[in-house]
Amino acid sequence: MVFLSSYYRKASLCPPKNPGHPWRILVAGDPAMKNSITTRLIVLLTLALAVIMGGGMLLDYRLSRQEILTRLNEEALVEIGVAVSDMENWLNGIEATTGLLGRILEQQEYSHEGLQQMLRDVVVNNDEIFGAAIAVNPKFTEDAKGFAPYYYVDNGTVSYADLAGASADYQKQPWYSTPIAAGKALWTEPYFDTGGGEVSMTTFAVPVYRIDDKGNRVAYAVVTADVALTDLQRVAGQLHLGESSYSLLFSKEGLMMNTRSQSRVMKHYSEISYRGVDLDRWHQMFSQALRGEPSTYDFPCPESEGHCTIRLGRLKTTGWPIGLVYNQQEVLSPLHQYQVKTFILGAVTLLLMAITVYLLISRLTRPLQQLSIATEHMARGEMDVALPQAGGKDEVSRLVRSFNSMNKDLKAYIGDLETATANRSRLEGELTAARDIQMSMLPGSGEALWQQNGIDLWAKVRPAKTVGGDLYTYFQSDTHLFVAVGDVSDKGVPAALFMARAISLIQQLAGTATPPDKAMAELNNALERDNHSCMFVTLFLGVLNISSGQMRFASAGHTAPSLLRASEVVTVAQETGPALGLAEDQVYPINVLQLLKGDRLAVYTDGIDEAFNDKKEMYGVDRFNRELQACGELPVKEAGLLLFNSVDMHTGDLPQSDDITLLLLQYPSTTKQIENQSFQLGTGLTGRVQAWLEATLEQWKVAPESIMEFDLVAEEIVTNVQKYAGLEAGELLGLTVTVTAGSLALEARDQGKPFNPFEDGHRSELGADIDSAEIGGLGVHLIIQLTDRQSYRRENGYNILRVEKGITGSGTEPPA
Repeated sequence: MVFLSSYYRKASLCPPKNPGHPWRILVAGDPAMKNSITTRLIVLLTLALAVIMGGGMLLDYRLSRQEILTRLNEEALVEIGVAVSDMENWLNGIEATTGLLGRILEQQEYSHEGLQQMLRDVVVNNDEIFGAAIAVNPKFTEDAKGFAPYYYVDNGTVSYADLAGASADYQKQPWYSTPIAAGKALWTEPYFDTGGGEVSMTTFAVPVYRIDDKGNRVAYAVVTADVALTDLQRVAGQLHLGESSYSLLFSKEGLMMNTRSQSRVMKHYSEISYRGVDLDRWHQMFSQALRGEPSTYDFPCPESEGHCTIRLGRLKTTGWPIGLVYNQQEVLSPLHQYQVKTFILGAVTLLLMAITVYLLISRLTRPLQQLSIATEHMARGEMDVALPQAGGKDEVSRLVRSFNSMNKDLKAYIGDLETATANRSRLEGELTAARDIQMSMLPGSGEALWQQNGIDLWAKVRPAKTVGGDLYTYFQSDTHLFVAVGDVSDKGVPAALFMARAISLIQQLAGTATPPDKAMAELNNALERDNHSCMFVTLFLGVLNISSGQMRFASAGHTAPSLLRASEVVTVAQETGPALGLAEDQVYPINVLQLLKGDRLAVYTDGIDEAFNDKKEMYGVDRFNRELQACGELPVKEAGLLLFNSVDMHTGDLPQSDDITLLLLQYPSTTKQIENQSFQLGTGLTGRVQAWLEATLEQWKVAPESIMEFDLVAEEIVTNVQKYAGLEAGELLGLTVTVTAGSLALEARDQGKPFNPFEDGHRSELGADIDSAEIGGLGVHLIIQLTDRQSYRRENGYNILRVEKGITGSGTEPPA
């Protein structure tokens, strides 16, 4: 009753009911405190505590229960420890007696009669031993069957059996062979002794060794001491905790030597079926016991109501898992009467407290309940729900009035939000449409690849927002190629509108013969008119003479382009004029750039060089030039995508801050020779392809070793298409061979199943020995080894596989 005494001590701190006391004056004199729901709850609950003091009995019960449980647990551990100790001592005595007999045999020779007499004395003088045997190695006996006398106790009388007989045949018994093989004394798994004691038993077997004439240590005999399972069960039965408890004893292999049901003896623990104890749990507990780790598990009692507990440990002497199963309710029976009494008192106390609290609190919280129901309706969007009346001055009344005001504000807010959401959805749809329209104004709808007359051009724009202000365009007129790259100030919708105006004007000028400087001046004047928002655009505008390679260009404040020539990159020096659209009648200098065969020109906007990372580091022109140089051997499209990826890696997780545009222009490295041919799939395909390829390359004076290597590559590509593309005979395979002074390329096109051999294809392990080497899967290795660059893409329903190889030598220059 510790709780009750402490309660009365705390109750003495409560203020007395004296009208003149300051506490009472505070409540009476302060209207806010008098009307507070907090004050009312304190007063009413303080009065109610006088009725529900009996609740302290629950705590008293719990404390008493814990004390009794602790004491019972300690007594159980002591009792279990005593029983286990008795069994350990008993088994230790058996091991000591058997070990002593083995040491005697190692040191002295005995006749058969002497061995029998000594063995009989051991059984007669040791009540804890059921039987004992000395099984001599047949090598040390005159009889091939060996010599194995056995004495055992049969109904109080010592009996004899010859284990060398046919029924026993001790040489084949595990109690004889296992300790010799292990080279040490051990307890055997339980077994039924046929030809001996004719009972279930376990045996402690000690191997005896002697030194033969050659000085070798050989097994002389095995000395055993048997323990009947009935004796083990009798001793283990001392381990109990309550009338329905019973002990468990297992061998190391999991055979049961003791349990409640004799029908389960000599069976494996995996055959035990306890409700709530599955096989995995048995494995876990048994493994822990073998390691010497005690384990405990609660489960529904199999033969009664309630829960039982298994405690499993290990005998140190034998290593056998030993355990106890007991009913928790039976162990806790001393608590039953006390628990019933405490439960009745606690139930009455709790019932009184529940009635009192319900009557008092429900009266005070009824408005809150109504408010909660109204709130649920509001959460479902029913904003016209009626709120409870708020006629008082306490916190609940003020809360109801606040909810009423909030409800009105929320209705207005939801109306505004619905309108804003509809406007936002409409705006997003309009922006998406605007993006599509804006991209459609650019060649390729924002990413274009143009290849004519040996010149490769690739361009891509990526807006920072849904729409942007960057632009590019190109146009071929006879022997001239017109290119333009621009960047409108700002981003978003205003920049997109100004960009649309600029691209329209630029494309109008593209088809004229107006020189770049004059065209730039006309564009400036056109954009300056009605430009009340003072927006502007920087622009690179150039015209390339395809035949001569001379490019004449003008710059309106645009970033200088970069030129890749002979594996080196430089920033092109330029004279520039002001940005377009700010002031009329501006002059834009003309620049002349002579492109040589093999040159690559990169024109880009400041969204690339002014891209920042999280450390405020700018991407910069130098970094761009290095990346342009690194991917100089790649086709313009692959190189351009790598440059975009390089910018993304630099900025990391930061959002794109500006529109990005890049245009790559590759001037031909030399006169190209291109040959296209289509082949029908079917018989002799490889031969037809090789004949065409060899004839073409010989005509172009390609070195014989390069022709031979490309023959092998073509054979591998064609064979794989024929076998695995899923195409029928007669369908077409397109091949294109291209040669320049420094490169030889082969491109295959088919409409088969999508498949990238360089990423998805199986490759045999290189370097495997002849016995484990795989057949097939070497084709990819061959193609990679014989070519310098390989690529795959899926485009317009075609698989396009391209391989390139660098070639050298005077014979590689194709004819003009």
